[in-house]
Formats: sequence, C-alpha cells, structure tokens
Amino acid sequence: MGIELVVHPGVDSAFIAWRAPFIADCRGFALRRRIRRAAGSAASPNTVRDAGDDGFREEIVASWVGFADGPEVAEGTRRPTTEWPIQKYLWSDFAVNAGDEVAYRVIPMVGPETALTEAEAEASGWSASVAIGAETEGHAAAFFNRGLVASQWLARLLPDEQPSQKLEKEIASPESRIRQFLAGPIRDELLRLLTEAACTKAHVYAALFELNDPELVPLLKALKKRAHIVLGNGSVKTKGEDENAEARIALNGCDIRDRMTAPRTLAHNKFLVICDADKTPEAVWTGSTNWTTTGLCTQANNAVLIRNAELAGFYLDQWHALSDAGNATPNALVTANGTPRKVGKRTTLWFTPLRGGLDLDQAGELIAAARDGILFLMFNPGPRGTLLNDIIELASPGSTNYKPDLYIQGVVNQNPGTDKNPVVLFNRGERIEANADVVLPAAIPGALKYWKKELLKLPRSHAMVHSKVVVIDPYGEHPVVITGSHNLGPKASGVNDENLLIIEGNGALASQYAGKIMEIYAQYRWRQSVEKQDGKPSWSGLANDDKWQIADPASPYDKRRLRELDFWFGRGREPLLKPLLISQKPTTAGPGQTDS
Repeated sequence: MGIELVVHPGVDSAFIAWRAPFIADCRGFALRRRIRRAAGSAASPNTVRDAGDDGFREEIVASWVGFADGPEVAEGTRRPTTEWPIQKYLWSDFAVNAGDEVAYRVIPMVGPETALTEAEAEASGWSASVAIGAETEGHAAAFFNRGLVASQWLARLLPDEQPSQKLEKEIASPESRIRQFLAGPIRDELLRLLTEAACTKAHVYAALFELNDPELVPLLKALKKRAHIVLGNGSVKTKGEDENAEARIALNGCDIRDRMTAPRTLAHNKFLVICDADKTPEAVWTGSTNWTTTGLCTQANNAVLIRNAELAGFYLDQWHALSDAGNATPNALVTANGTPRKVGKRTTLWFTPLRGGLDLDQAGELIAAARDGILFLMFNPGPRGTLLNDIIELASPGSTNYKPDLYIQGVVNQNPGTDKNPVVLFNRGERIEANADVVLPAAIPGALKYWKKELLKLPRSHAMVHSKVVVIDPYGEHPVVITGSHNLGPKASGVNDENLLIIEGNGALASQYAGKIMEIYAQYRWRQSVEKQDGKPSWSGLANDDKWQIADPASPYDKRRLRELDFWFGRGREPLLKPLLISQKPTTAGPGQTDS
C-alpha cells in the first residue's frame, strides 16, 4: 500500500492528512504544494518550479522545528521539509491564502538527518486541486481570526521586556501589521461589509455586546442613520455601569438603541444584518466575535456570513424585538424565543432567553447521534447541563451513552467546573480507548531549543479561546455545525440574549470549521504538555530514527493515531471527501504565517 492523502481546504489554510505503511529508515515526510496563487498571496521562498502556462508553481512546505540532536540555529529559522521533515501524519498549511488553488504531494525522507533523500518510489501522487477560502453551499462563508497570542511568530515580534504593553499598542493601531494579521479574515470581511454598505446606501442592523474597535466604530459612524445598533452595556458588575460608553458618544448621529441589561443578564449577541437601501434584509453575519480590539486580535473567534434573505429576516425581526424591549426581558420575548426559526429542513435558528432549554435539547440530540466524531471550541459553558457535559458523556466509559469509537477533540478556554460541581476534562494520555482529548490553553513558559518564551494572553483578558462551536461528523453522512454567540450552557439558554445557529448537511462548511478547530487544538496540545512537565519537555525536536512512525496497530497509542486518521479520511467514504466549493471570497495577504 502506498501513501494516501486527503486535503481539506480552509478559509486561509489547508489541513492535510495522510496514511502510510511503516517505511524503514524514514526520518519523516516532505510536503510539496502545487499552487496557483491569488493576487496578493506571497510565494514561498522555497519555490522549486516557477509558474507554468497553467499558473501553478511548485513549492516545498517549510517547517520550523529541526532535529533534537541537530546544531543550534538562529531564532525563528524555517527550513524546507526536505531538510526538517514532518514526523506525523497531519499538517496545517498556513502559507496559503483565500483565493489560492492548491494540491499537495507527500514524500518520505529516508537516511540520517545529515544525508536525507526523497524516496520517490514510495511517494504519494498529487492530490486534486482545492480552492482556499471558498463560499459553501447555501451561500454560507466561514471566517476566523488568528488571535492566538501563545505563538512563536508573535513571540519573535514582541520585545523580551514588557511584551504585553507592546501588544496592546499594536492591536489598538489600525496601521499595525501585527493587528491586521491577528484579526485576519474576520477583520477583512467586516471592513469590506461595512465599506460596501456605505457605498451602496445600505442599512445595517447590529445587536452588539461590546464595541470599542478603532476601525469598526468609524465605519459604523460613517453610515450615520443607516447604522441601527442595539448596544448592550457589556459584562459589568454594577447596575448603571457601561463598558460601551465611549462608543455611544462616538456614534452620535447613528440610530443607537440602548439595552442596558447587565449585570442582571447579558445582551450577548454579536450579529449584523445587511439590508439594501430599502431596508430589505439580504444577509446576516453572526458568530462569537465581539467588536473590540481583543475580540478581533487576541482571542480565537469565528464568524459566519450567510446570504439568505429568509434567515436574515429572522435576525432582523429579533433586532426589532430587542429594540422594543429596551432594558427589559418581557415574557412575550421569552415566549417567542421558544419557537425555533427554520430555513428549509437543514437550518435552525434559536434566540434566547427561552424556557426549558429547548435549544440545548436539539443540539444535545445531534451530539448524541454522532457516528464518527465531535470537534469543539468553548469559552465557559458552565458546570452542569451543557453541551460539553453531553460530549463528555459520550466519551465516559461509565456512561450509558458511551461511544468508545467516537473521535473527540477540542479546546476549552477554562475548566468550567467548581468545587461543588466539578467537570473532568480529558488530558492527553487519559481515556485512550475513547480517543478523546480536550486541552486548555497554555504557552511556552521559557526559552527552549527552537522555541522562544510566549505570552499566554493579555493581562486583563479573560478569554484565549472565545469561540463557541461544535462540529459533528464533518466527513460523515450528516455533518452539523453549531455556532453563534451562545456559550452552550443553561445560563446562555435561559438568561442571556443569544443566538444559536444549527446548520445540518453542509459538509464543506463543517470541514472548514473542523480544520480550524484542529489548528487551535494542535497549537495548545504540546504547549499544555510542556506546562505539565515544568517547562522541560521530553520532546524537543525531531527524532533521528524511524521509531516515531505508526508501527503497531495493536498498541493503544498507534490505535489512537489510526482512528484519528480514519476520522480525517471520512472512514473511507470517498464521495464525502469532496466538499462542494462554489466561489472565492476576497482576501488580503497577511505579513507572515503562524505555527502548525
């Protein structure tokens, strides 16, 4: 059996998985890409063949970790994977951008580290070309930022002394390339939407929890009375306080409707309805992203834009209901929220607060029906009755709902348990038989070979992972994406203003979310292990032997890795590996790439 590979295109990255037999003397894999780059997408310095008549060039993917016993190198060194090969079977390629078309090939590198050669006879063929950053079925387009502060590329750009102060200045400056890169496609698309609205005399209707961003506030102000904003007062501790006081003053002349509900309840929505000049709804933007510098730049967030008039109309109706409610939460609003809004048979929209947890019931039933795997990002769902509890049930051997073959991975911003209501999170090495792995954010605590000390977060920031996303069976027969502002627990369901969007059957959208979740999971997994080893990890670089490979399918560790690959290959259901990709989204290139 030769090497098989599958490529899952993302919004501004690609996720690649491959399966290979044990290869004697193999030191890892080189990864080559054939790419037709969009305007503004920078070519790799490791280009080995310039663009031909078809516009495709060939590049060698680079790695930033060398051999553990190799010579010392300068901080930030990157080498082609023909020199520093990949000693695993999964890889996120961040050196691609929206609008690019790309294919990949995997080649074993054999021999000692000082004399590596490509084993061409055992290499894979080229994958089919895929489009990066494509709009998916139903005119749904996902967007993500790059707000991971604990990363090597950022550590190298910040000073050793007072790095957090420098970062705070950078993210507050619209001209900063650090800010632009951290905010990523979410910022790019929000700026485009608001600029386009100004040019077309469109109206926008936003329900926002927090607002202070130095680019978004002026763009809203430029719309004047065509910017209609239900604006909460943030997460204050005392009645009468207002985190958004400066934004209210700055937006003088816009149509601002106050919803000062905190601390009793949070006006926690972050949605935007785009209407035409006649106020007819056309599209809606929702997700986890607060319209703040930290929301854009220093937290992992997501957003989805759906160009569907019916769905946008439901959000517009809710905007009016919230506006009419003022600072109150009347029974009529709560009762109305108890009825889900449906678009066709596959999209369900819930607004909260509502009674009885009906939104969580539907999401929980979908989680319980998972066949292949569940991936997720969560901020703090709470200790009991949450979707995290539903997922843990499926991975717990003592549970009647236990599914030992289910692939589960995710990142939780913090352990949501309390002394009274503990929540057991999975850690690498535990419950291997369930193939479950949940990590908490962590950072490199000090200088290591190939690594520089990192910031974990800004001092006053509570969130590192702020997304609220569950993806079920993305490569199966019934893919599901659950997203919105909803924190996926009882408080969000029964107390706060939220929106929860459940999209079934869109494999391409689910794949884009799955790839992003895996990027964030991979970012934190090793960092958490370093933290647990008191900053002195047992793994410090590539092994100069072939023992890192999958060699014993009966061993718990290799069995786990094989199950992981089965998940990303869609368990062999070949037609499901080709998500529907429709059109390209505009892009601007960032200043560099993040770690894998």
